[in-house]
Amino acid sequence: MRENRGSAPPAREGPEAPLRVYRHELKYFIGFEDYHVLRAILAGTLNPDSHGGENREYWIRSLYFDSSQDDDYLEKMIGVSERKKIRLRLYDVDAQKVKLEIKNKYELYMLKETATLTRAEAASLIAGSREVLLADPNATRGRVYYFMSRDFYRPVVVIDYEREAYICDVQNIRLTFDKNIRAGTGDFNIFDPDLPTAPVFQRDAMVLEVKFNRFLPDGIQRALYRLNAAQRSAISKYLICRKYD
Repeated sequence: MRENRGSAPPAREGPEAPLRVYRHELKYFIGFEDYHVLRAILAGTLNPDSHGGENREYWIRSLYFDSSQDDDYLEKMIGVSERKKIRLRLYDVDAQKVKLEIKNKYELYMLKETATLTRAEAASLIAGSREVLLADPNATRGRVYYFMSRDFYRPVVVIDYEREAYICDVQNIRLTFDKNIRAGTGDFNIFDPDLPTAPVFQRDAMVLEVKFNRFLPDGIQRALYRLNAAQRSAISKYLICRKYD
């Protein structure tokens, strides 16, 4: 494990690293009281994400991988400034396409690398066949193959939740409320609608995430200052859900 210091995201590891277009990412634990207050304050500033249904929510399932030595988990635990997580993500168990993502963090900055796998490729990767990543000359596929081959990555935890999202064109702001967060570790068939998972928070707790390019407008900053939760947190759904291993 390694730690990089400095005020700007460092050069990235692995083959064909992408341009460093990092975004800010802030996270908070909040309850339903803060949720309703914040949503009302920001109603005139942010627009609901078009992917939400009638209740403005959509479902997310992520399967996280980690090395044989749990390097990504341990780097988050001890606070290494430059770190990553590798995951598969889908929004419908009947989907024929699955997102493959590397989520890179550098202090308060975030960069996401994304590729698309077929349903069959995702199933093969979960079963341990890294070679399916080489079927397409995509840079993210190549980087995931590099990490998985070097450090023997394997599936470790499934995380399900409902997301309510709002967006604003100014600074490409995206604000999300992640609710009903659940974890599963005994079965990694992400296409199973009955995959067993367990709640990780008390009923009225959720995670607020705010992503933006360079700065937040004053109105949104003032709204966040109103939170009873008070302080920003270094929250990681992955870290929290791994306690169910």
